[in-house]
Order: sequence, then structure tokens, then C-alpha cells
Amino acid sequence: MQEHTNENMEANYRKFIQRIVDTERVWGLTHDDTWATSSSAEFEDAEVILFWSDAAGAEACAEDDWKEYKSESISLVEFLENWCVGMYGDQLLLGPDWDASLIGREMEPLVVALDVVQELKHKNKTLEFTQYDSQDEFEEQVIEALEGEDE
Repeated sequence: MQEHTNENMEANYRKFIQRIVDTERVWGLTHDDTWATSSSAEFEDAEVILFWSDAAGAEACAEDDWKEYKSESISLVEFLENWCVGMYGDQLLLGPDWDASLIGREMEPLVVALDVVQELKHKNKTLEFTQYDSQDEFEEQVIEALEGEDE
């Protein structure tokens, strides 16, 4: 059995963020409008929706219960506005770039969204949001929501 250290999982997560910012695409596994999810290993009664930074990563997990599933991509803006924000509202977790053994980090979707925005800034990239006036407004609202959790 492969050992999954926190450092490996952190490095894998960083690669996920960098890749989706570079390609402005995020991948999932879908079948009949259903996206691949897994039960959380960390939290009882929590669901994790899985996303990958490329089609190959998603397709590597399309077996067993997901053998009917196909890889599908969405834009980075849709991922941020609809998925991360919606998953936060639904109290779902996000699984970035899980491996074929279905092992990976379980993240708060707004933390992932904020990491994406930070990487966009680092690379001097700006996305055209449809539900927010600007990338800065999206970032401000994500930060406010995360700070609200701490109170």
C-alpha cells in the first residue's frame, strides 16, 4: 500500500491548483447528470464531490461503481461560481485530484476557491465572472463567508 503523507497530499493539491489555473478547466466524472461523489473519510455523514485537474486523472477513477461514468470538464469560472459556492451552501466537501485508490485531501470548497484566486493573482490572470462584478468582488465575498464561520 502506498503511503500518503501530508506533504505528498499538499504537493498534489498545489499541482491541482496550478493546473486548473493554467488550463482554466476542471474535470469531474459524470453519468446521467450525476457527479462522482464519495463518503468522507474524515467527517461522518459528509459527502465529497471529486474534481481533477485533467481528464486522465478523472478517467483513472472511472471503475467499479463509476465504470459507467465519463470525464467531463467545466470552466474554471463555473467551478468557482457554481460549484465551490454551491457546495459550501450545501455543506459538501471537495476532493481535488484524488488518485485511483480514491485517496486525497478533503477540502472546504471556499478554501479551494480562495487558493485558486490567489494563484490567479500570482500568475497575473483575471477571469471574467458572470455572477460577480469582478474577481476581486468574488474574493471579498469568499473571505467574508470564511471569516463568518470563525465567529
